Amino acid sequence: MEGLSYIRDIEIKGLWGIKDILWENLFPDVNILVGINGSGKTTLLNMMEAYYANKVSELKKYKGSFKGTPACGKVYPLTYIHSLSTLVAADKRKSDTPLVQELKSLVYQNGKGFSLFNYRMKMLDYPQEAVKIQQRIDLLFSLIDQFFAETGKKVRFSKTNNSELEFVQGKGLVTLDDLSSGEMQLLIVLLRVFLLEGKPAVILMDEPDTSLHISWQNQLIDKIRELNDKSQLIIATHSPSIFGKGWGDRLVFMDDLSR
Repeated sequence: MEGLSYIRDIEIKGLWGIKDILWENLFPDVNILVGINGSGKTTLLNMMEAYYANKVSELKKYKGSFKGTPACGKVYPLTYIHSLSTLVAADKRKSDTPLVQELKSLVYQNGKGFSLFNYRMKMLDYPQEAVKIQQRIDLLFSLIDQFFAETGKKVRFSKTNNSELEFVQGKGLVTLDDLSSGEMQLLIVLLRVFLLEGKPAVILMDEPDTSLHISWQNQLIDKIRELNDKSQLIIATHSPSIFGKGWGDRLVFMDDLSR
């Protein structure tokens, strides 16, 4: 990844044809963008993703010229975790909800993208990396168990089908389909970050706090950093709990970026 870097500065001229945006000196680890609904947080993330992924036609949909440093195409691999309340079913023929489909695509072999199954199978292709891979899986499971501790759930690979995840709760078992929407959303966020394999990355997150309990919101940034401390997080939110545990100095108000 030589020659790549984290996002440092963003300038938009004529956003919606009415205002300019300037966001300078972004932190290389955590940045938290707050503002009321309709203030432009999601639009800003959408434009950042379109610019750095070189989606020219997508960027043209917005009324405004975008300039960023580093230049287009020069940023570490970018992942955009959209607001999970806006998920659309990938396969409308399936009865699973969009949330369940997204979660299962990240857990099981799906033929379309990298999943936990694919990551685990790397132990066979790269036996010299097997210990490291297992250690990272153990870390992921430990973090999930910490979040789920209040309900007594513990995650594991199924004993009847070791490509599936299940949760032990007391004397019973809970499947992915049985989880609450908040639990599914949390797993999707953690898996998306985990599958970056700890490599330098830029992660855009739009309202990751939706449906999450306040105590989970409070821990989310720290747990993400445990999974990948080489990631630059750029988070749009309106929940004070997301930055309530020591990240208040990374707060930026959308109104303060307007020029």
